[in-house]
This record gives sequence, C-alpha cells and structure tokens, in this order.
Amino acid sequence: MSFNELEKKVKKIKIEGFVIYKGNTRIFEYLKNKKVIKNPTKVYSITKSIVSILIGIMVDKGLIKNIHDPIYNFFPEILEFNDPMKEEITLFHLLTMTSGLQVGKFQSSKNWVKFILEQPVIHRPGSTFEYNSGNSHLLSAIIQKVSGGSTASFAEEFLFHPLGIKKYIWVKDPQGIHEGGFSISLNLEDMVKFGFLLLNEGQFKSNQVVSSNWIHEAKKTYKQFEAEEDRTFGYGYQLWTCEIANSNTKIEYYYANGLYGQYIFIVPKLNIMAVAKSYLQDDQSSAPKLFFEELLRSWMDE
Repeated sequence: MSFNELEKKVKKIKIEGFVIYKGNTRIFEYLKNKKVIKNPTKVYSITKSIVSILIGIMVDKGLIKNIHDPIYNFFPEILEFNDPMKEEITLFHLLTMTSGLQVGKFQSSKNWVKFILEQPVIHRPGSTFEYNSGNSHLLSAIIQKVSGGSTASFAEEFLFHPLGIKKYIWVKDPQGIHEGGFSISLNLEDMVKFGFLLLNEGQFKSNQVVSSNWIHEAKKTYKQFEAEEDRTFGYGYQLWTCEIANSNTKIEYYYANGLYGQYIFIVPKLNIMAVAKSYLQDDQSSAPKLFFEELLRSWMDE
C-alpha cells in the first residue's frame, strides 16, 4: 500500500491525525485539523502504557525493588482478607493483567482502591489474562504511595518534563489518586514524544528517561492469545504485542492502544514509529491498526 492509498483510507473515517516516522524522519502525515497537534484530548488506555513506564522509572531508581514482590507490601490491608490467592498478587501480575481479580465497575464506588482490593480472586494470579483498568489503577496508587506525592507530580518530574510534555489533563479518583487506566489527555505532538521514547529504548534527546532494560521487558509477550493464520497477539507490561508474517518473513511490533482509535505503534526491526489520534466508533476503532498492518505487509512484500 502506498502512502497515497493510506491517506485516502484515513480520510474516509474519523481519524484526526496519523503520522509515521522512520527514525527521526517523518515519512507520512495526515492532519484533519491542525488543532489535534496542540489540543489535548483523551488517549484512554494509553494511560496504562504511561503508568507502566512510570513503574519502570521507579524500578530504575530503586524505589521499587522487585516487581515480583507481593502488592500487600503496599496495601497491607490485603492480609486482613485471609485470602492466600490474593496474597500472591504481585506488581508483575498487575502489569500483565493476570492478577485474577474480578474487578467490575470500580469507577462507581466511593473508594476505588478499596473496592478493587475487596473483589474476589477468581483465577490464580499469573494464570489467566483478564484486561481491566483496576489493575492499572492499583499501579497508580502504588506510585503515589512510594513517591510520597501524586502520580502526576512524579510523572511531571521524571517523564513529562524530560519529554517536554506540558499540556496534559489527568483525572483523579475520589481519594485524589490519579486514575491509572484510561483518563490522561494528550495532544498528538506529545503522543509522538512518548512514541519516540519507546522507539529509542527509553531514551529521548540523549537523555535516558527509563532504562532500555525496562523497555525490553515491557515489550515482551507474557500472555499469548489465540493465533490467527498469519498473526499472533499478546500482552506485555500494559502494552500490546503483535507479530505478522508472510511466506518470506515476519515482523514483530508492539503498541499502546486507547478507546476510539488511539494508537502508538513501534516496529523496532524497521525503526518505525506511528501515532494515530481518532474519534472512531467501536466498530471502526481498530481501523488505524488495520491500515498500519496493511502498510507493513506491503513493505514485507517488497
């Protein structure tokens, strides 16, 4: 697929902006409205990927010693439940969506963290992938507990400021904890900065913001889903992983994804990074991914 064909496809639906970089060079740009560059709007579950990087920064700084430690180190009230399976939950399980907690709609509760921790464990931690924002919100609560300040203030000092991200909105829960799974608003320009951080193994403009080791671990596939004929899917540390193949070769990529078609794609082998910002209905929300994969496949066939 050519870039002209990609632009025609993008124009037909509510994609506000789609940019592709090879290294530091922009090789494709579509902007329906230039406001998308500067005006922050919700990126939904890309929030999860940002929180994952913040956890990585805490590990790098020694503020979190081991992601395989149980989370009752941060939430000692867990021990009051006398639930051996709940006591097995670690940060790793939260990062990989394998805590086993049956979370439900915690946003309607008066105390989100308390509600999440009170929910039953329906799968042994580590055994089953169950995507929910409750895991991510507990990660944000841990960042607040460990840092002694808010999650946003930690992010500002150690992530947003190094990336030059100034215009953002981040919603809090009733207890003042920044929501960890779906509530950050960013503009396209700042999504691109975060994409470069991932593409460059944690480095941004010669500054190592998060270790390359954390990026390496975060983009691994810890839970593999049912494979399709020429595609496999998985999940890392609050990031999705994918491998596509043809008869000659295969390409691995990973991505951050938010509701209504928000995407940050990273293809390490090709040194490619792409960002899509959209207002797509559920039945079209995967369109940017389908377009991007079609482009990748055309390169594979060359």
